[in-house]
Amino acid sequence: MDRRQQEQVIGNIIRLLGTSLKNRRLYPATHPSVRSPVDKCFSDLLLFFADRKELALAIADGTLVFEGVPIFSLTSSLELFMQRLAAIGIPALIFDRGLTSDEIEAFIRYLHEAKEEGLDAPEIQRQLLAQGILHLRVRPPEEDEEDDHALAREIYDNAVNAVVSVLQEVRMGRIPSGAESERVAGDLSSMLRRNRDAILALTLIKNYDEYTYTHSVNVSIISLALADALAIPTREKIEIGVAGLLHDVGKTRLALDLIRKPGTLTPEEFEEIKKHPEEGFVLLGKMPHIHPGSAHMVREHHMRYDRKGYPELDPDYRTHSYSQIIAVADCFDALTTMRSYQKARTPLGALELMRKVGGKSVDPNHVAVLSKIMGSYPIGTMVRLTTMEVGVVLGMGLPGQGPSKVALLFDRQGNPLPRPEHLDLTEKDPKTGQHLRAILGTVNPLLYPDAGKEVFLQESQPQPPPE
Repeated sequence: MDRRQQEQVIGNIIRLLGTSLKNRRLYPATHPSVRSPVDKCFSDLLLFFADRKELALAIADGTLVFEGVPIFSLTSSLELFMQRLAAIGIPALIFDRGLTSDEIEAFIRYLHEAKEEGLDAPEIQRQLLAQGILHLRVRPPEEDEEDDHALAREIYDNAVNAVVSVLQEVRMGRIPSGAESERVAGDLSSMLRRNRDAILALTLIKNYDEYTYTHSVNVSIISLALADALAIPTREKIEIGVAGLLHDVGKTRLALDLIRKPGTLTPEEFEEIKKHPEEGFVLLGKMPHIHPGSAHMVREHHMRYDRKGYPELDPDYRTHSYSQIIAVADCFDALTTMRSYQKARTPLGALELMRKVGGKSVDPNHVAVLSKIMGSYPIGTMVRLTTMEVGVVLGMGLPGQGPSKVALLFDRQGNPLPRPEHLDLTEKDPKTGQHLRAILGTVNPLLYPDAGKEVFLQESQPQPPPE
């Protein structure tokens, strides 16, 4: 199955579980309205168990997520299914290979009949085993953080693959559908709501060999984070995410040698480069499942806030109200990426420069919002602690409280640790009530090349179990 077929089957599995549970309130367990959805669900699950040992179902920020696919279209039966999982105390569920249709039916019966609520995972697992349900495991909440990083990595990689596919199709003279880009934008938006730090951290892992693709995904993620902070409605937010993914699609109409040129462009070459927003606008206008708003944002992302950029349009031309979101995200990711013609700036350094050009190149209000999103020490910033240890910021705390998570890389003598040590900066000394560690200031990452990058690579990969 390809990705779209998998998502259709996943959606069907969840709907069947919900339908069986809802019908169980109306009919006995043996009634076809209860049993038939169970049998169909089991048949669909077998398609996945052919090459997987387990499947994961979780509730994240009010959204059902099955195998990394968020289920946004909730029916009354799905809402009931989620309510019962949450009420009993099941944050996540693992379906193991070997699961039978009778076990699925028994689980539906358990959800219907269970009277106790707010149980812990071991107790729920004991009750499931007592009902003969051997191949369903309740996952305790403490596993969520590690799983979030793995899920973020999967969603990010899927987004890169989607961009690769679109650009390849355009280069072959085809007009691709925008449906996949829309789905990817939805997944990225969902991941930002679930764990913003996990997905934002991945924008700091710069893959120079795939810059065209990862830059597009990064711009989409940062644009969606801005859209969240600006409280933009969901439908329009997805349009912004799609525009971020495809903002450079017009470059496929230009010569590859020009796009990949490592040195400074000649004036003639730059004039060619300046054609890509208009080319992208035309391409998106031909793609099915692309909203006109996304096309206009692509067209205008280099026009500049003062309208002295490109393309040059009539003075009475009204720009899209969200175009500067794409421009700000594009600028931030470009500044924090090392290129042949520029050194990469730190996140703080990039924001400082963007504030200086605010009101000219970019919207100063959007830059201010981005600064608030990133915080005083953005994710990926290398810092020195009051203990003189050196680490990298991994996560943000509550607004106004600064970073909450740091990966320690070097001890107070400057010796590298064999493996990053994760610290919670909110931890306090029980005797004094003072924080055990605090950030003293930033550290020049050039003093510790690649150290920070390794942290994020390890964060997004499954960790071996402790010995």
